[in-house]
Amino acid sequence: MKQKIFYLLCTFLTFTLSISSAATNWKIVLPDSPTPVEKTAANELQLHLQKVTKGDFPIVAEKDVPKDVKSLIFVGKTSKSPQKNFAFDEILIQSKDGNLILTGHSRRGTLYAVYSFLQDIVGVRWWTPDETFIPKKESLEIPGDLNISYAPKMISREMYHRWVQSGIFSARMKGNGNIPPEYGGKVSIIHFVHSFYKIIPPEKYFDKHPEWFSEIKGKRTCDNAQLCLTNDELCKEVTKNILETLRKNPDARFIDISQNDWHKNCTCEKCKALDENEGSPAGSLVHFLNKVAAEVEKEFPDVLVESLAYQYTRKPPKFVKPRDNVLIRLCTIECSYIQPLTGEQNKKFAEDMEGWSKIAKHLFIWDYVTNYTDYIGPHPNLRVLAPNVRYFVENGAVGLFAEGEGDDFADMRNWVLMRLMWDPSLDDKVLFRDFSEGYYGKEIAPFIHDYWDVLINQAEKSKIYLGCFGMTSAQWIDLETLNRATEIMDNAVRESTEVYGDGSAELKRLRKVKMAVDHVWISRYYPLRCESREKNLSFLGPKDPLKAVTEFVELCHENKTKAHRITDKDAKQFETYLNNLSSTFTSRKFPPEMCKDIPEDTWIVFDDALFENYHDTATRVKDANASDGWTTRMPTKVDWNTGYKPAVKGKFQVYASMRCDATIDKGKAGSLGVYNFQEKRGLVSKQLKIEELKGEKYRWIDLGVVDFSAGAGIWFAHGHIPEVQALYVDRVVLIME
Repeated sequence: MKQKIFYLLCTFLTFTLSISSAATNWKIVLPDSPTPVEKTAANELQLHLQKVTKGDFPIVAEKDVPKDVKSLIFVGKTSKSPQKNFAFDEILIQSKDGNLILTGHSRRGTLYAVYSFLQDIVGVRWWTPDETFIPKKESLEIPGDLNISYAPKMISREMYHRWVQSGIFSARMKGNGNIPPEYGGKVSIIHFVHSFYKIIPPEKYFDKHPEWFSEIKGKRTCDNAQLCLTNDELCKEVTKNILETLRKNPDARFIDISQNDWHKNCTCEKCKALDENEGSPAGSLVHFLNKVAAEVEKEFPDVLVESLAYQYTRKPPKFVKPRDNVLIRLCTIECSYIQPLTGEQNKKFAEDMEGWSKIAKHLFIWDYVTNYTDYIGPHPNLRVLAPNVRYFVENGAVGLFAEGEGDDFADMRNWVLMRLMWDPSLDDKVLFRDFSEGYYGKEIAPFIHDYWDVLINQAEKSKIYLGCFGMTSAQWIDLETLNRATEIMDNAVRESTEVYGDGSAELKRLRKVKMAVDHVWISRYYPLRCESREKNLSFLGPKDPLKAVTEFVELCHENKTKAHRITDKDAKQFETYLNNLSSTFTSRKFPPEMCKDIPEDTWIVFDDALFENYHDTATRVKDANASDGWTTRMPTKVDWNTGYKPAVKGKFQVYASMRCDATIDKGKAGSLGVYNFQEKRGLVSKQLKIEELKGEKYRWIDLGVVDFSAGAGIWFAHGHIPEVQALYVDRVVLIME
């Protein structure tokens, strides 16, 4: 009888196998010549069963076991393993004649059978690489007629996140993207994505063969460009290089030939005509791939040539089809993740997905399950995770790479996704409940459920397009929603402290995920104060924001938070961001004259530490005359030097504190203004005069009343006048109208 793996702990049958600490005769039996993976499987089984029951479970070779002995666990290709051709990563769990058989596909099926047994029957949970739940049982009751056979629908399953990249954890969750050889080895791809310039490096080829690179507006270029895919000589060189690489890697099964991670595809006459005929730039790509793949197949018939359907190549071609040895990896980067991919917001992607599924024999998916603009704040995509995985499988996808770097509920999101990659039919509500109760505590799970209901319902109500770029909490979390979410989390913390204790793992994990709402409060503190006053709503933010920032920074360090957004390339940049959060509140210690006699919650000050640095030309320097001893210096090098997009909505009187260094006394020093970056239109601008700014003293420049909307930002520009050595910006003040 075949059946899927479900939770069997409560479905014991009348006839059972009993494993207990007293049953010292239970042994783990390996083949006489076990593979490295079979040895790993036996060691993992022994390790976990010892922890569960405190029994010994010695590992022995099959040749050393007398015939007709019971209480044995056969691991791998022993004589008890059925003689069958297992599908890729297929497992078999079988109880027979008083023994247990754990086996499967030769590469790592046996290992996955062990992990499935431990997870679904014994009750082990690997929550994260560092946190595992081991049930303590005097005996294990195993159904006497177990016969579980299962092969995953996706042959490639990888969760990309720094907390999942531990090879052992990935293997235990039955992923296969990044695991050591003794655990079965990863599914590796030579030239892994964005490989045009890896195969044809411009520094080697462009000078001699500019015709091999993109033609843009009549000119050949290799500057953030692509390759000319209709050039026959280029095709020959790519083929030669690919074959040479494969000869050096005889065990390879995948090699990538895909566009660089930017646009500027070739628009020469031949490429343009072919793409127009095919209805997509994917046309010239697939024609090119097919030519290379035909030559690869002659020498390497088991190798698949992979490429991306990404951004400008996402739409499938009308006529040409990928060869059978071509693998297409379709990317969801433009999609909205508040709706399933079958939703109205993702209609165009669904058309492309279903189009590729009809013509591509091998289809992988690159999915995005994070917010690159805000790794720490809430990202309400939880309801679409399972429907999207199922949609991929229903449309023929056999591989999934889920890119999920970030921190907001990452442990839960990673765990649920990896479970679904193995078996998309699993009930995601059960999975979320399993994780919430097991990881945060049974008493806390209802709070987690209510918290996400509040946030997701608000996100759906606001009808946002929840992309993986450009989305901030200010676009969908209003003060009323944030108050409700905060109230739930505060109650959860109190309950967790009372039930589990102040130093408990459950409370520590809860505080980690509460960082999302904490981050919203401290990153939008004063705009939210203004909203509270304007709408006459409660304000549940921290009473002492500077103290709240200090505690938040400590939690970031404790939980090894690495970045605020994708542009934080290293720890130093993230530390700068954390310091800037503090600057938001330290600058309040020096209120401007125009703010001293007005209510505290009617004005906001933005320190220059928060400003963006366009083109890396502005620098932050010490200045004794600045409010906090630091200022942003803008030289003559470029036009827009620095600026800031405050997370505010409504009408504000805008002031900027500035000065300049100049060798002349009159004339234009530069300009400033407010620009809506989403709508691409200016809202207000003002010319700066040297006579108003020259000297060491800072002056307040009045920009007037500005109606701020989403995407609006304040900009500062140097006038490109050599006699003005630098402009300086200390801070910006907004006063509510």
